[in-house]
Amino acid sequence: KLVSLRNCTQSWSHGTPAMADAPTSQPSSKTLGTETSRKVKIFEKGSARNVMPATEGWFGLGGRFLPKDLTTLEGLNATYATKEILLGITIGFAQVPESVAFAFLAHVRPHVALHAAWVMGLFCSLLGGRPGMVNGATGAFAAIIATFLPVPSVPGGNGEHVELLFPSVMLAGLLMLAASASNLSRFILLLPTPVMVGFCNGLAIVIGLAQLHPFHSEETHSGWKEGFELMWMLVITAVSMITMEFLPKVPLQIFKVIPSSLMAILVAILLEFAVVRRCGSRTDTIGDVSEFTAETAFPIPFFVDHPSTGYDLSKIGSWTSIQNIIVQGILLCVVGSIESLMTSEVVESFTKTPSHGDRSLFAMGLGNIVSGFLGGMGGNAMIGLSTINVLNGGRGRMAPTCTALVVMASVMGAYSLLNFIPVAALAGIMIVVVLHTFKWFSLGMVLAAVLPKCARDRLNLHRKVPRIEAMVVLVVTILSKQTNIAVAVLVGVSICAISFAWDAGNDFKLSESMAGDIKVYDVDGPLFFTSANRLVKLLDSEKDPQEVELRFGEATLMDFTSVETLHKIALNYQNAGKSITFHTLNLSSQKIIEKANHLVRAIEYTSSDDAVRLPSVPSFTEGFRHDPMTQQGVFDRIASFDRVSSPGGKKDSAPKDLEVDV
Repeated sequence: KLVSLRNCTQSWSHGTPAMADAPTSQPSSKTLGTETSRKVKIFEKGSARNVMPATEGWFGLGGRFLPKDLTTLEGLNATYATKEILLGITIGFAQVPESVAFAFLAHVRPHVALHAAWVMGLFCSLLGGRPGMVNGATGAFAAIIATFLPVPSVPGGNGEHVELLFPSVMLAGLLMLAASASNLSRFILLLPTPVMVGFCNGLAIVIGLAQLHPFHSEETHSGWKEGFELMWMLVITAVSMITMEFLPKVPLQIFKVIPSSLMAILVAILLEFAVVRRCGSRTDTIGDVSEFTAETAFPIPFFVDHPSTGYDLSKIGSWTSIQNIIVQGILLCVVGSIESLMTSEVVESFTKTPSHGDRSLFAMGLGNIVSGFLGGMGGNAMIGLSTINVLNGGRGRMAPTCTALVVMASVMGAYSLLNFIPVAALAGIMIVVVLHTFKWFSLGMVLAAVLPKCARDRLNLHRKVPRIEAMVVLVVTILSKQTNIAVAVLVGVSICAISFAWDAGNDFKLSESMAGDIKVYDVDGPLFFTSANRLVKLLDSEKDPQEVELRFGEATLMDFTSVETLHKIALNYQNAGKSITFHTLNLSSQKIIEKANHLVRAIEYTSSDDAVRLPSVPSFTEGFRHDPMTQQGVFDRIASFDRVSSPGGKKDSAPKDLEVDV
């Protein structure tokens, strides 16, 4: 590959690194010395860096706090504005019933979720790093909160210890700010596809099971609704599901403009008040379960004594409560960050424009701090509504901002209308969301992984993946229900990491040949904790000749275990009265050896009087030091950037790009 070593001359002459570390993975020979510890950043040609320029800072235009496209009018015209505003209003009407449903899932009152929805929406749409992404109260947040809050004793009320929720949301926001400052968004790449599939399946199951709650009743012996009330609730649920799922498929333009969830709500209200109640029956509405009033119309800080709050703040002071706040805050941060960064990737795949993950975390952190302060349940990106937005042409910040404003207007001005929505209609809407969230193809994938080939052929199952990955999907799905989504994701990532380490260790190969009286071993594959111990067992210091060379080629030392392994090998051959040299260590491997040098020296010495002084780590590379190309000064000339001269023979006054074909 061609690599560009940029702007190194000036920084090396002053003894400071020009850029951060990014060592190449290609082999090279170079004397270990002070040059190898200097920091050089190597970029592949054509690569893009998703970093924030130093001149922007946190608060400058284009920095982490103020996105550059927020204040520019580029691309703004009447057509764009009309399209974004109408799309934002449409999605806003769809978000209101979903937020109310998520409130019931989280065991909190509906206004707690609605206020969180518009607060999160405004912060993330204006300051976030992914234009076109819709944010608000989500099922992922609700699923975590439901594991800490029990089912309310009064239907539609808050679960016990709800006072601990708001500090937890604020703590989650602070952790998101810390993650943004640490540039941790890049670690979303560590989420394998099986974990993401299991995440979606587990979230769908948790949300789906929560929709059974409206059908419970404490007034009956069975614990469920009975008689005509149950029948009409099932009818309203089914009608809402059919309306939401199939109305957009009707070939009329009006049904493509009006959100199907809004139409499902309108049909359910019409059915409730024009049919059900005229027949002498009734079902519960939001007004019956948790009524919106003027007291709940505006957000109030959770610690203020107000009719809409009434929280017992004395419960926050105990050590057990503080522990719950910390654990809940960490879980909310992890789950919210994962779902938001996943949603950002989905939106990016549609818009073909880059995202800024750290800025998204920054905006989400601010939103959760404000939301928790104002008595909201917090939130993150909504993958369903974000997908609807971009599929209908949403590309900028205007549509998500209008969505947040619609939710705010609904809860502050039109709250009385929300009281007429049947609870069964919300259950129907969320069941449709569940059906679209669950990855149904994974069922066949898991089944194909456990069936023999003859059975797969009979059942026409061709989605065969490695069994370990099918197991990850199943484990993450089950743990999402049995524990919580954050624990399930961490377990899934751990299983995938262990599986990868095992498979990568199997790629390690060692071949041998004779060059005169010297025996040469060629190492191929990564050398780390899985494969390093195999190298010790494959080398036989007793049977090998007096001189042995170990050539690494494209192999790379990955961790301290590999360095310690080289140390053991050197000792084995020294004790046998033979010599072994290590050749063609690449820059990355040299760097690991140098950094571990003092640590290995500590291992080499003991406190006993008759201790044998063992060779230090740099002696591992004596063969590398005597490499013919090193003795000829080839690599010294490449590394001595301060001696690079212009074609006329004079030293360049400005640093140049040096292209090296490695």
